[in-house]
Amino acid sequence: MRRFAPWLLVGLLVLGAGALAESSWRRVRTGIPEIGRKELEPSLGQGVLLGVLGGLRTVVADIAWIRSYVFWERRDRAGCEALMRSACALDPHARYFWENAGLRIGLDMAHWEIRRRGGYAKVPAETQQRLFQQYGRRGLDVLEEGMGYARNRTALLLAAGFLAEGKLKDVGLAANYYRQAAEAADAPWYAARISADFEWGAGRKVEAYRWYRRYWETRLRPIQDGFPDDLVRLRGMENELRLGLLQRIPRQPWER
Repeated sequence: MRRFAPWLLVGLLVLGAGALAESSWRRVRTGIPEIGRKELEPSLGQGVLLGVLGGLRTVVADIAWIRSYVFWERRDRAGCEALMRSACALDPHARYFWENAGLRIGLDMAHWEIRRRGGYAKVPAETQQRLFQQYGRRGLDVLEEGMGYARNRTALLLAAGFLAEGKLKDVGLAANYYRQAAEAADAPWYAARISADFEWGAGRKVEAYRWYRRYWETRLRPIQDGFPDDLVRLRGMENELRLGLLQRIPRQPWER
């Protein structure tokens, strides 16, 4: 029994500290204003807090991020966004923070606002759509800000394209984000196809075909099996554009 006594004491201390932290946070939470870009930049962007924390700032960033999950579960927009933005400011090179902060704001928070206003049955469809676009834009702003700090932009560009098309309904803007992602060194295989399809859907059919064709010829055809599915899509574009035989991609040896 004596052998386990120290561990029991440690466990009790940890539980006590957690309970104290939770109760303390509840008391001070109501007095904390919402933290946005204007509030973060003077205190964090200037390096005041970063200089004090030094090498501990990434640890504090992780703690702030974990804490944001509590407010996400409570559907507390102000608390959740404040902590997410704090994590981004404390560890600005962490792509994960920027990506997930932008997606949470852009995808989740409009639903929270609709529920706060009485639910989907009471909030007019026009208002719901406006809220989706409003929070989608806010999420996009976070992603764009993160692109200036994160060491790898590709995932942020893909998330931005997803929000631009899904929430802002701007396929032209989405095509631009996916195109930037496709041109990155670590581009995923689907980015070029989505970019071309979105630009095609936005009415820029000739531009979409020319860019997609050049991309396939220089980036896709030389590797693996030549990405035949992308070539099939390009053939469909050529048919719809009614291109002549000499204007089309030369027939590949493995095409039927």
